[in-house]
Amino acid sequence: MNWSDENLYTILEKIGTSLKGRRVQMGLSQEDLSVKSGVSPSSIARLETGKGNISLLNLLSLLKELDLLNELQLIFRDPNLSLALLAKSKTKKPRQRVRKQKKISPNENKEWIWGKQNE
Repeated sequence: MNWSDENLYTILEKIGTSLKGRRVQMGLSQEDLSVKSGVSPSSIARLETGKGNISLLNLLSLLKELDLLNELQLIFRDPNLSLALLAKSKTKKPRQRVRKQKKISPNENKEWIWGKQNE
């Protein structure tokens, strides 16, 4: 399901339909879900029909009661990981190791001779 090209109200309606399906699958009425979640029955009805908008806290309460709250972990990852990736993406050039300058020994410029040929 690709929601990138969808109207936001269409997405809201799809979310509501999905939550309604989960509620029915769990055998809960809107009243039962309202009592468990603390969200008013009218808010639940508006969400399920796609006719209304609810607060994020109410949505989280509904997701928790419908055992769907853990699904958000797929979207919202560990903030430490995200910050590290963000910092890495903002660096302009890749980091390189610092290497010590190679020291030239005093005998390195001399020509190598086999055995005692110089004598």
